[in-house]
Amino acid sequence: MQIHLYSVLSVPDSLSVSPPAFQQPPVTRSVILAARRHADEFPGRLPRPGGGPPAPAASPPPPPPQAVVAHCVFQINTKVSELRRLAHELGAGGSAGGGGSDARVVRERIRRARADVTRLARNTARRLANPADAAAVGPNMATDFQAVLREFQWVQGRIIEADRQETAAAARRAPPPMFPPPSPPPSYGSPIRSSSQLNNANASAGAADQRCNIQMQQQQQQQLVESRRTQELALLDNEITFNEALVEEREREICKIQQEIAEINEIFVDLGKLVHHQQGAIDAVESNVEKAAMETSKAEEQLSRAALTHATNSSMKCLLITVFGLVMLIFALVFVA
Repeated sequence: MQIHLYSVLSVPDSLSVSPPAFQQPPVTRSVILAARRHADEFPGRLPRPGGGPPAPAASPPPPPPQAVVAHCVFQINTKVSELRRLAHELGAGGSAGGGGSDARVVRERIRRARADVTRLARNTARRLANPADAAAVGPNMATDFQAVLREFQWVQGRIIEADRQETAAAARRAPPPMFPPPSPPPSYGSPIRSSSQLNNANASAGAADQRCNIQMQQQQQQQLVESRRTQELALLDNEITFNEALVEEREREICKIQQEIAEINEIFVDLGKLVHHQQGAIDAVESNVEKAAMETSKAEEQLSRAALTHATNSSMKCLLITVFGLVMLIFALVFVA
């Protein structure tokens, strides 16, 4: 149990003091530096010393263009492989008719994959249109992009062929056979013409009833024929409407695929120009490097010759100086003697 000193000693009221307030220990410089270093390494987790707002999260640097283009080409290649498999399924199962649920699922997956490939191709072509990104990517990646787009065009041709075959089959599909001609009414034999029956009232009444029954049977048969005719006409109209809708849908799909092929062809033209330009630049760089290497080798030879000449001249100068010194020494000795 802690007891403060001011509670034990008797201090006058005028001199009474309040308990000492808690004081935060001073923050050392090492703690501040460590906190700042932690805030820089993990932005947004801890507030900076001094009660300021937390440091904003630093955005990561953008990936290099070559990595982005390589990722897009990989995704396009994956989607094209899926399209190739779906086109094979469509060609194998589409000959039986395009109205099944499996065929509809396959066509929906084909539409989504085509849309993804077209979107990725646009983004990649837009990035390659930038000269700086195109120079960073290089011609090899652009050539791979061309190969993937060429494969995509081939798969689209397979899909168009399957759609055209299904459209032709729907157009050639013969309508169901029309209702058969009505069968003749059943024959109940010739009317009885014996004089005894003609004179008999009961026989006349029976003949009248028989004729009424025959007429009723004929009316019922005619009604059945009309009902069957109406049903067959309704079925025929439904099938014709379905075939027309199927043909229109396939024609729309073919037009859309042709538009995508035209757009891919434009991308092909741009890529061809880019690859040709980059190949020319690479050839120029290679020739310049070769010329620089040749010039460097020539310069090295000249430097070695200059060094050899300089060394020879230096030795010759030393020899001449030595000979001149000896001659002067001899002259001096002769004159002194």
